[in-house]
Amino acid sequence: MKKESKKNFNLLLTASAFSNLADGIAGFAYPWLFTLITRDPLLISLMTVLVTLPQLIFVLFAGVIADKFNRKSILIFSRIFQVLLTSSFIFLIYFNLDFIPKNVPIVEPEFNRKFLLITAFYIGAFIFGMLEVTRDNAAQSFLPQVVSKDDLPKSNGRLFGIELVANNFLGAPIAGFLIGLSLVTPFIFDTVLLLLSVFFITAIKGDFDRPKKDIDNQKTINLIKEGVSWLSNQILLRRLAIYTGIANFFGSMQFPIMILFGQEILGLDSVQFAFLAYGGAVGGFVGSLLAEKINKRLEESKTLLISIALFGIGGFVPFITSNSFVVAAAFGVTSFGSVLWNVQAVSIRQALIPDKLMGRVNSVYRLLALGLTPLGALFGGFVVKIMENSFSREFALRFPFLICGIFMFILFLTVPKLLSQKLINKTKNITMD
Repeated sequence: MKKESKKNFNLLLTASAFSNLADGIAGFAYPWLFTLITRDPLLISLMTVLVTLPQLIFVLFAGVIADKFNRKSILIFSRIFQVLLTSSFIFLIYFNLDFIPKNVPIVEPEFNRKFLLITAFYIGAFIFGMLEVTRDNAAQSFLPQVVSKDDLPKSNGRLFGIELVANNFLGAPIAGFLIGLSLVTPFIFDTVLLLLSVFFITAIKGDFDRPKKDIDNQKTINLIKEGVSWLSNQILLRRLAIYTGIANFFGSMQFPIMILFGQEILGLDSVQFAFLAYGGAVGGFVGSLLAEKINKRLEESKTLLISIALFGIGGFVPFITSNSFVVAAAFGVTSFGSVLWNVQAVSIRQALIPDKLMGRVNSVYRLLALGLTPLGALFGGFVVKIMENSFSREFALRFPFLICGIFMFILFLTVPKLLSQKLINKTKNITMD
């Protein structure tokens, strides 16, 4: 890696560390606080739906933005708007502290106050999702401008590693500790971290303005069609996106009920639940360290197959155990498989997509890969709501883990044929030529 590229990448890595630590704290604090307002699994799942809904309705426009405008500037402004959003929640929570229980509530807040708080959380969740889609799409399109194609696997591995360490290993327990001090403290801490991230992104040097070409004179719909057309002609990337989308659908079934599972079945408080997330963080961190070596030692198709197997095993285990340590280990296995898949799939994608189309093709890919996430979250909450009418609350909260395990096993059986090494090699050779 050249000296200037190395310096810029280290700045990007540092900014990513602060940003992901902020996301880790927010990702724990927001849903935990929401479960103090309501215990309804469907209402909780709707919050996850609204966070992820922009992946379905806005991601294609985010791709156009990433190809039209300076990607560094997009990263900066998306974080600034996130600071404003988080700051607004500081005031919202502070002025409603008397109405929000500090622990898992026996009696929920009065209806009018509860309606106000839930509405505010829903609006904030959707805005956060819009900012996240814009930021993440720009970030994945920005990395190839910072490092060479040969350095993409290693760079992606380090970014995924820092994301998991900051987001899960540090973010969740710090959030749990801060919640113990005050419900508003995590959001103050979050704001400071986001501002530090803005500082390091701003320090990245170079000319990252987008070329002034025909793209500026084309209609947005035509630009989107160009990205859709390019990906539709790439069988490998299209299949990778669909596989990722199916895995994310069934994985996202677990997200809305995960905290309820920890609180009601494992009997954990905020600090204990935060440490449960350590399992996932450790697995993901180890995966990020080993991903490059595994990718060099094994063929891409075998790495993808192993990833699916690990994701399925880890996703199924909570269905059959109430042991917190075993559940933590399962989270670790899932995260290891997830990082292994992401490093491989993202590196393949970044190496194949032309820079002028990077933002738009990434957005189409992410639509297929992440667009079903809000539907999966809604489906998960709906399944729990229906199941608890006929079965025990505990079985209802466990059931999404069973569904995830079954369908990941089905994906595992189809990978050798649909994501074969022969197809991967053929695609890489055609693109290189």
